[in-house]
Amino acid sequence: MADFSDEGFDDWPAGSGRAVGTWDLPLAADERQAMEMLAQTLRVTANPLGRTQLAVLLLGQVPADLLKTAVIHLRQLLRRDFVGMLPMEVATNILEYLPIQDIVRSASLVSRRWRAVATQACLWRRLFLRRGWRVDGDRWAFYASLPRGICPARVLLDSSVLRVSNALSIATTPNGIGALLEHPPATPRQTLDSVLGGIGKSHMPQRVLKQRQFISSSSSEASSRSSSPTSSPQLRSPALAIDWRMLYAEYTRLEANWRFGRCRVDRWESAHAESIYCLQFDRHNRLFSGSRDTTVKVWHLADAASQITQLATLRGHSGSVLTLQADDAVLVTGSSDATVCVWDLCSYTRTHCLHHADAVLSLRFNTKWLVTACKDRLVRVWRRESGYKDMFELRGHDVAVNAVHLYGDMLVSASGDRSIKVWDLERRTCVLTLADHARGVACLDFDGRFIVSGSSDRSIRIWGLDSRRCERVIHNAHSDLVRTIMFDRAMDLIVSGSYDESIKIWRFSTGALMHKIKNVHTSRVFKLMFDRSRIVSCSHDRSISIIDFGANLPHGRMLV
Repeated sequence: MADFSDEGFDDWPAGSGRAVGTWDLPLAADERQAMEMLAQTLRVTANPLGRTQLAVLLLGQVPADLLKTAVIHLRQLLRRDFVGMLPMEVATNILEYLPIQDIVRSASLVSRRWRAVATQACLWRRLFLRRGWRVDGDRWAFYASLPRGICPARVLLDSSVLRVSNALSIATTPNGIGALLEHPPATPRQTLDSVLGGIGKSHMPQRVLKQRQFISSSSSEASSRSSSPTSSPQLRSPALAIDWRMLYAEYTRLEANWRFGRCRVDRWESAHAESIYCLQFDRHNRLFSGSRDTTVKVWHLADAASQITQLATLRGHSGSVLTLQADDAVLVTGSSDATVCVWDLCSYTRTHCLHHADAVLSLRFNTKWLVTACKDRLVRVWRRESGYKDMFELRGHDVAVNAVHLYGDMLVSASGDRSIKVWDLERRTCVLTLADHARGVACLDFDGRFIVSGSSDRSIRIWGLDSRRCERVIHNAHSDLVRTIMFDRAMDLIVSGSYDESIKIWRFSTGALMHKIKNVHTSRVFKLMFDRSRIVSCSHDRSISIIDFGANLPHGRMLV
């Protein structure tokens, strides 16, 4: 262990016996012998009160000018650096209960030993996880496992490499985030104190909105990457070291960006030839978009959000692509041509084509079910394990079913008949009907406990499944139909998009408006999706926009 004795603390071990009698004072031999006898008398006195009284009597005989020197020496006996005396594991457990500002601004300045404890990776890991924050460990390992000199877009373009990379990301992180190393990487980073210092100010910093044009990855850049003089690429270690202190600072800044509206807008014009009705992005930065031009496009978004690379264009519908959903291996799309297509994302080929009687307006799937909602007022439910051969219908809405959302065996559907229905798919029955909207329900989101819906009556309603009623209403949330909505209770956010061309951010817990983001689109907003760091939206204006709250954070995409 390093020597911290120069830091102003005496690290004598308890019970070492060092006392006043051992001071190096200029005394004669007989005087020193007398003092040792007095010290021995103090040691053999069994009663602590008696020893205290004897010591006080002795100090009373000391001249005033020398008493100050005695007090200085006695003070050293009373000062103990308990953090320095404890094992590192115990010391970090103690500091964990201090306020974060005290750890950063006070504990780190006490001594070198305190600073060593205050910067321990295990301390900041516990502080990070105690806040309920998470890191996408699989995605982190996915990027760590890429061959050197290979960009993620090139990996996604090669389906065989994609399968290998996905296998690596799963195999190397069996215990999620706990399986990753905790040693801080030797990279420059901003100090936590500089991040925390700007939080909590009474004024709101001005929102930064940078409009950027559609940027494709140039072929010259791709060729320069592929022609780089590298031998057979070596896979990097999938267990990427994590600097938990840096991540805590970035998460703190990310929350402040959402709170104060600090964001950057990147916009790609003419992503499709016609209106874009639906989109989804995943943790590997793949973006899927469906359009009135009958195509589905797969993109790769750079972490910097200033570049976009088209990975594939899927053609299989003869009408507008109105809805889609994807997971790591499968993409399902629904169209106004009354068909549902299932695609293999490794080969980008269509594996199944399912049929409705009218336009498919919404769909959702999980490992067990595929649910499709149709303009013909029916909801069709397909068992995926049967190869989409086992299907049944749910009837109950009076007009078109505009939106569905799936959570386990629970299905929620919204219709133009102003109602929201909750279904038990195993029993194939409707268990709850909610009907407080004044006009048709256009969109909804569902997390198993709460439903958030948007309507052409311009309101947003929050429903509780436990209470079986509407718990909160945001009247006149937009000036036109609320077309798309999503919420996250952990982030305490609702994000809505409307035909009034605006995107708004609300507090889930209170319904209070946080930010109204304008000039993102020049026409109706059809669909949006958000994660911890960004909002992605599409519109009738044929553009895709990203409202990026993590643009100034190097690892913002890893925070979930």
